[in-house]
Amino acid sequence: MNSTKPKLLIVDDEPNNHRVYERTLESLDIEFVKAFSGQQALAVAHREDFFLILMDVQMPGMDGFETASLLLDHPKTSHIPVIFITAFARDEAFEFKGYASGAVDYLVKPINDKIVRSKVEVFLELYKEKIELDEAYKVKKKAEDELRQHKDNLEDLVKERTQELQLSLNNLLETQNQLVESEKMASLGRLVAGVAHELNTPIGVCVTATSYLHEESKEFSSAVMSSTLSRQDFDKYIKSSNQSIDIILTNLERASEMIRNFKLVAVDVSSETIRDFNLLDYIESIVMSLHPETRRSHVDVTVEGDSTIEVNINPGALSQIVTNLVMNSLIHAFDGEKQGQITINLAKEDEVISLIYSDDGAGMSQDTCDMIFEPFFTTRRGCGGSGLGMYIVYNLTTQTFNGEVKCKSELGKGSTFELTFPSGL
Repeated sequence: MNSTKPKLLIVDDEPNNHRVYERTLESLDIEFVKAFSGQQALAVAHREDFFLILMDVQMPGMDGFETASLLLDHPKTSHIPVIFITAFARDEAFEFKGYASGAVDYLVKPINDKIVRSKVEVFLELYKEKIELDEAYKVKKKAEDELRQHKDNLEDLVKERTQELQLSLNNLLETQNQLVESEKMASLGRLVAGVAHELNTPIGVCVTATSYLHEESKEFSSAVMSSTLSRQDFDKYIKSSNQSIDIILTNLERASEMIRNFKLVAVDVSSETIRDFNLLDYIESIVMSLHPETRRSHVDVTVEGDSTIEVNINPGALSQIVTNLVMNSLIHAFDGEKQGQITINLAKEDEVISLIYSDDGAGMSQDTCDMIFEPFFTTRRGCGGSGLGMYIVYNLTTQTFNGEVKCKSELGKGSTFELTFPSGL
């Protein structure tokens, strides 16, 4: 592997921001390269190789969107992922412009150190794994060339190179497993971003209601102190206070439920612990945590079936399975312009769980259906599909849960995934 440190390009016209990012990421073994404008970033990116670019959106002259778009259009820099840094509140139009410019994610100021470090670590690991794959390919290519050159000693040479190829294969399988783990963390990163965005609404309503109640209380207090308070003013204040308090409590309960569901799912994703839990309640928590994604795609998710089923399995693995099934439907089955429906049906017979997942989306051809659980197979190559989502579903169902998973689909008639696994491990 290349002995030089992986390079991170930070593009920001404020020197203080560069120091903040370097201090936040100093624990990572990487080299920081600075650019203070879009033009400078383009020049640097064409001279050196970077595993990631942190790009400020608001810069004088050439802004972050234009810079990222030019990077995406050039074959030498089109492979470099870009994370936008912005001080503006995110909305769908703003995000669409960024993703169209080549962004892989957004971070909103003020920056959370842990989130920045987590996201950068994911792309750093992917970059290192790519280097390992390239090196493994070179070893394999070299072995094949030598086999052709030394065909006179074929028997001894084949034995020697077979051992090397087996080692390369083991390295490739290990790298593949690492990519699968990286995909899990990337999924968790999307979940964090979605929950943070979703919490803005109830918290914003609470701030507005609290501000209104504060102003009403000041007027009420002034009227009391000046002895000008009338019965009508008193009744109006009591009514306004009760309405504001109801609004605040309702929205705080909504935010609390979001955070509770997110904590439950997020902790389970990063844990291998097996525990007892109610299957239907837990899947509803997973679906709730995915609400920002399903709402944006105009898709309703319904969980139905036996509500009394208790299981003793790894909840993190179940969370990953359901999340990947839902995200697979959102990406491939629905175009985001019309209403869609996803149904998850649960049943139990003789200590065997049956989880039937179905959507009414675009469906698949038989050839696609036959290949869907293969690693790195995707119909969206170059459009953000990694080809690992359904492979993870297959691996977790068959290996972690000792179960089976089958896919049934027809073009234009949606898709169905049938999972069966023991209720206890």
